[in-house]
Amino acid sequence: MRSDISLPFSIAAAFLLAKVAAECTQFSTNSSTAARYNFYRFYDARNLYNSSKKSAVSESSAQSKTFSTVPWSTGWDARSSFKPAFTAQTLDMQYTPAGVFIRNNTQASQDFSTYISLYTTRLPNGTQQTAALDYAEYNVTHASIRILARVRGASGAVAGFFTYHNDTTESDIEMLTRDPSTQVRYSNQPTEDPQTNEPISGSTFNVSLASQRSTSDWNVHRLDWVQGRSVWYVNDAQAASSEVNVPDTASRITLNLWSNGGNFSGEMGIGDEAWFDVQWIALFFNVTSSPDPQGGGTVCSAEFTPGTSKPPSDQ
Repeated sequence: MRSDISLPFSIAAAFLLAKVAAECTQFSTNSSTAARYNFYRFYDARNLYNSSKKSAVSESSAQSKTFSTVPWSTGWDARSSFKPAFTAQTLDMQYTPAGVFIRNNTQASQDFSTYISLYTTRLPNGTQQTAALDYAEYNVTHASIRILARVRGASGAVAGFFTYHNDTTESDIEMLTRDPSTQVRYSNQPTEDPQTNEPISGSTFNVSLASQRSTSDWNVHRLDWVQGRSVWYVNDAQAASSEVNVPDTASRITLNLWSNGGNFSGEMGIGDEAWFDVQWIALFFNVTSSPDPQGGGTVCSAEFTPGTSKPPSDQ
């Protein structure tokens, strides 16, 4: 496995950050969750090692390349851990960095030649191979997180992009391959009363994409987590909003793809596969140690910086 496969990703991110940092000290978001953030990070996977080749590559040369975790030490960590089944009816899950790849785009496009892919499959031994990327900053207090992504593959997988403190303090964007392909789920945990197992009103939403779009299409998903409120957007349109169980504790940011054979994810057949594909991720956030972002400085709009809904090419 070549560790330099992922270096262009880190270099592209560093270039954009240096360019933006020279001009902006704070970033402001718009819409109903308007806020200011001290930090901005943009991770671009669109042209990682074929930057000079904009056309599609042939299937024969489009083999996946394993994504090394080393250059992500100051950004994202590919998870490596074992999660045992929590009931006799569910599966063990093995998170492995080998489940995160750089892939060539095999469809004609002038916009991107590569993307990141998270992968899950059910192994013959009954274990589910899964994948996750955890952002290195674990003390995020509020954030606007955005991703250009798609989900594809067999029924029984869950793709997530979310803030996480613990299982009862998180705000989620989730796409399930067993759901209709037009559906996205949004939630603040917990979504059920732990005593009665009854649904908690206003904590979770199942939303249909507009204009006959599918979760297997490339869509921009966005979560704004502000004081007392979580708001979700897709392709620049607000999809859901909640003031129920909004996280109030410093959290990390994660994207993952998993299945455990349980009632929520559904069960994948042995050898079945699914993928969570990502072109770019944009993060606007504050942390516990950062000053009040309402102070002075040069404020730039988050809606016109690289990595929002229509990121510019790297010119």
